[in-house]
Amino acid sequence: MNKIKGFLSLLSAGLIFGSFGILIRILNQQLTSFQQIFFRNFVSFLLATLIILILKRKVSFKNASLLKITLFGVSLPLTIVLYTLSILKTKIIITIASLYIGSIIFSLLLGIVFFKEKITFQKTLSIIFAVIGLIFFASPFSLTSLNIGLIYGVLSGFMDVISNSFKKHLSGKLDRFVLIAIQMFGGIIISLILMFYSKTLYIPQMSSQTIFVGLLFGLLLLTINYLLLVGFQNFDLNLGTIVLSSELAFASIFAFIFYKELPTRNELIAVFFIILSIIISHLNFKKIK
Repeated sequence: MNKIKGFLSLLSAGLIFGSFGILIRILNQQLTSFQQIFFRNFVSFLLATLIILILKRKVSFKNASLLKITLFGVSLPLTIVLYTLSILKTKIIITIASLYIGSIIFSLLLGIVFFKEKITFQKTLSIIFAVIGLIFFASPFSLTSLNIGLIYGVLSGFMDVISNSFKKHLSGKLDRFVLIAIQMFGGIIISLILMFYSKTLYIPQMSSQTIFVGLLFGLLLLTINYLLLVGFQNFDLNLGTIVLSSELAFASIFAFIFYKELPTRNELIAVFFIILSIIISHLNFKKIK
């Protein structure tokens, strides 16, 4: 396990994740939620398939059961569906904060139960700072302030942990690009079903900007899935989720650059604690001691 490689992969994934809210809003000008999910998954699936064919990657499923492959295939698409719905219902920063509230809690539980990960002092300290940051992001918070966007975000975080758990479990058993193709194909199927039931199963008119952003989104989706496979194969599930929360800091920067969404004082404090938790997650406590 190369923890430095895993850390840098997950941090890079956090950077790319931070830009997704911007891309979703751009695509939403001409595409419905489910149409844009289909578009970017279709592009990413084609790219992954081309890489498999060109590099002559081995396509074999003998090291994983059909049930695991199926659950792996639908977990990420459901994460993206819930994430996209949340983005369209609330502020980008609230969506990401609520996603990581769900992610950190459930990754801790699944990491202990399925991967036998221990609750160390380092992990405890990192989780505490991350949770403090998320509390500042969500404040002022009350039960009456709950909205559907925040709920979608928490559910997205839960499905994200399921997806990342399978990435960690299957990464050494199947080829990485085969795994990416499986999840992108799952995204295509689920988005087609949702388009059918929402009566949006048609080819919309798209400007050159929308086509370009859709193609870029598909490429980034391919890249981020590869980084996640490498990252979680070489890093603790719960600490890796905390490293991914760097998306909050990157999303704040992108939201300000593109939409002039100024971070509040609470959001700035939250970013500080999130960054602190990420630094702690990467420290080598044994060497320090």
